[in-house]
Amino acid sequence: MCGINGIIALQPIESMPRLIKNMNQQLFRRGPDDDSIWINTESTMGMGMRRLAIVDADFAKQPWHEKDFCLCFNGEIYNYQTLKQTLMDLGYQFSTKSDTEVLAKAYLHWGTSCFEYLEGMFAIAIIDFKLNKLFLARDINGEKPLYYFINQQSAIWSSELKGLLTSLEVLNKERVSISPEALNWYFRLGFIPAPLSIYQSILKVMPAQYLSIDLSTLQVSTVDFWKMPEYTPHCNHHEALLILDRLIQGSVQQQICTNHASGLLLSGGIDSSILAYWFKEMNPNVCCFSLQTHSDRNDESFAAQKIAQYLGLKHEIIPLDFAQVQKRLSETLCYFDEPYADSSAIASDTVHQWVKNDIKLMYGGDGADEVFGGYQRYLMPFWAEKIRKHTPFLKSISHLSLHHLPDSTQVNTFLKFFEKIGSNPSEDIWNISQMGMQNSMLNGLLLPHWQYQPNTLQRLFQTFPQDNPLTLARLWDKQIALEGDMLVKTDRMSMRTSIEYRTPFLSKNLWEFSQKLPNSLLIQKGTTKYVLKAYHSTLFPESFQQGKKQGFEVPIASWLSTSLKKELLMLTSVDFLKKQGIFNASKMSEQVRFFLQKPHRYKFQLWSIYCFQKWYDSVRN
Repeated sequence: MCGINGIIALQPIESMPRLIKNMNQQLFRRGPDDDSIWINTESTMGMGMRRLAIVDADFAKQPWHEKDFCLCFNGEIYNYQTLKQTLMDLGYQFSTKSDTEVLAKAYLHWGTSCFEYLEGMFAIAIIDFKLNKLFLARDINGEKPLYYFINQQSAIWSSELKGLLTSLEVLNKERVSISPEALNWYFRLGFIPAPLSIYQSILKVMPAQYLSIDLSTLQVSTVDFWKMPEYTPHCNHHEALLILDRLIQGSVQQQICTNHASGLLLSGGIDSSILAYWFKEMNPNVCCFSLQTHSDRNDESFAAQKIAQYLGLKHEIIPLDFAQVQKRLSETLCYFDEPYADSSAIASDTVHQWVKNDIKLMYGGDGADEVFGGYQRYLMPFWAEKIRKHTPFLKSISHLSLHHLPDSTQVNTFLKFFEKIGSNPSEDIWNISQMGMQNSMLNGLLLPHWQYQPNTLQRLFQTFPQDNPLTLARLWDKQIALEGDMLVKTDRMSMRTSIEYRTPFLSKNLWEFSQKLPNSLLIQKGTTKYVLKAYHSTLFPESFQQGKKQGFEVPIASWLSTSLKKELLMLTSVDFLKKQGIFNASKMSEQVRFFLQKPHRYKFQLWSIYCFQKWYDSVRN
């Protein structure tokens, strides 16, 4: 686990060593154990790396040189031992025990086809002197970030925006500008999905892709090295449970590490419980951590403690102190380098801040909902179809202002659902995937030159199979929401504390297996994640079967209407907004005050505005 960066230039850059060192310094938290750079003799190429040493800590220094190429790599190759044996059978010899050397020998043997063989989380940069190419690759889920900038003079890449910006602003001698498309997507989603970044000139490598960049011309081509297989269901219930047992065991076995103190984020749900069961078998020294809140509705620490006691695992409950959370809120939000409005990052940050002095590896159940159909929103097309049958009733109430209904959890859930109903299942999925502001509202709040009809993701969405709403929704989540939201949260909050975070449910084998499951094994009679719940019941007694999962919530609505209200109103005052030059100042200021009348109903909109303004204020200064 590390941070990587680099620069390619068509003309020598005298300050190349200083630029790479500065980029490395910006990535210190991603890799506090080592700091290395490589610069070619002409000062036209440089690579840097900060290392968090997990595998073969004493060796495997990067950048790694191998004959005609040099590489830097961030992440972990979980199947490196298997690949190493394959390569040894082919005659290759190894001087270290690292996955870095295995990756180097794999590239030496297979070239860029080696990416297809990798099971893991990674961002890879390879400069091939013989082919005169730079290759930038990212794992199939986008667990590890990789930003890049390319113009006619240079190419710059980095694991985080903060690293890239230090060199970009020096070489370009001007500040980067905000992307109108990214801005619009942020307010629709609450995050900025690949390939976009908040800056117009900076992009992200897409998951399961690599870029091929010509070192002489800086021309770029993009290659998919893995694609989700087509949906071909053929497993029955019994077969599915047998295969699932083997694949989950295999994924945990690949990812488990007994050389460092490890923690498991145990929420009390079925995903982390399944992982806890297999940790008991494979690494019983793992310590389980759970958050304890002041809300009975959201507190899962009791259920988690019950599981840990049953399995005989160590368990530690972390109190979620909102006073302490708010003290470090600005630093937490700004660490993302881009606007980011998923409030569950606060919980993730709390856990990692608590364990950072004792734990080097953390594991979590992230991804199980996407792989196995666990979200309630996946039921949207089913319920929307029932409502569409009652068109006369809907027409009869269309003149009513539904927003005058009481500001309650039940009413707000209904409104959220009702507003997203489209004319067909595909439109339902498209709408429910965007829980933020709609175009009509955004266009009223943004100045004309910032209004933008986003099309990048719509074109991607249309490439997914439209005839199966569940597969459509899961593919959207895999390609967009996982990469841009969930995995951004786990990566940044763990790296902020120099902890490696691993996700066994996001293995390539489990994704491919899920495409062989009939929809009825994913969702059955309104029960989401059906096959995983059935598998859970083979591991735990009936008394451990889960009720309705509430999910973790931070009281952002209460904060924004009390302790954070003064700052929110300052950041959305007419004077501040006019100087900013992005929003219609009077309309935005008025809209925020309207939202504050019912903060629980409009908490997502309020929080996304607050997080954007906090980010903007931090980069402006």
